[in-house]
Amino acid sequence: MTAKKAYSRMGFLYLIFSLIVLVVQLVLSYVLYMYYPALYDSYGFLMIVSSLSLYGMGVLILPFGAQKLVKEKKVPEKHSMKFSELLQAFCVTYLIVVASNLVGQFIIGLLESFLGGAILNPVDDLVEYLSPLLLFMLTGLIAPVFEEWFFRKILVDRLLVYGEAAAILVSGLLFGLFHGNLDQFFYAFAIGSFFAYIYIRTGKVHYVMILHGMLNVFSSVILSQLLELVNLDAFYAAASDMMELMRYCLENPVEISALAIAEGVVYCIMIGGLIFVIRGRRRFFLKPQAQQPSNGGQMKAALLNAGMICYVVYSVIYIIVETVLELM
Repeated sequence: MTAKKAYSRMGFLYLIFSLIVLVVQLVLSYVLYMYYPALYDSYGFLMIVSSLSLYGMGVLILPFGAQKLVKEKKVPEKHSMKFSELLQAFCVTYLIVVASNLVGQFIIGLLESFLGGAILNPVDDLVEYLSPLLLFMLTGLIAPVFEEWFFRKILVDRLLVYGEAAAILVSGLLFGLFHGNLDQFFYAFAIGSFFAYIYIRTGKVHYVMILHGMLNVFSSVILSQLLELVNLDAFYAAASDMMELMRYCLENPVEISALAIAEGVVYCIMIGGLIFVIRGRRRFFLKPQAQQPSNGGQMKAALLNAGMICYVVYSVIYIIVETVLELM
């Protein structure tokens, strides 16, 4: 099988998966709305139903579909990571999230100025409406396991033989588009690509599951709980005047302590990530693969095919529709 055909078939597989999930979620939402309105009004219950339908359909469709559509399979060579290396990878992951999110927010800011409205981040709703325990279960345990299986293990194992660079790019791209909104696309694409590289170098998907879970728990649970103690609007209002800021700090020691801890930990992780990137840059490498297209045709085969184009077009339309609905 050629690289172009393999990528096209995987593109169609993930498109079918996305369409089936959309239909299932719409049907379940309609049933809840019509017959169980109390449950429909529960954001936590809706998130559980949405997650079960999403990951349940993925388990039913993706492994079987990948096996049937692309029989060629190459599992990366297995290598272990030390605990210290895992912590370094987490620091680099968080640095990538912050850097890519800054790029994303800049682009979103331009779009908001052009469209005249605010583009919302769905993660804010998760943090606001879900209990810390449910948030931990969904984002720290369930999502990392299934998403890394779907977008690293299944996807990379079927595409690796056609070139590492293209497999990494497509894994990140499909993972970013999978989130279905602009706010998450940029950093999901970046960390999805980084996780694909780690999986290719280690051959063990549980490492990226752990990193994914650590990132989600740190960002969505730990940091959010610390910042819940802080009235950021009042703090920023007081920050415009030095005397007012000092008075605010003296009157709100718990808030200031929580903010200091949150910012201190974030800056330490980011600085550590930057140091590890600089020190480890020479260890980054890509190996040529047996069926890798020659003459730089790897990316062309991966992206310029019917399946991938259809998946990307569908995902972009979905994101545009979601964005327009938010602005209405």
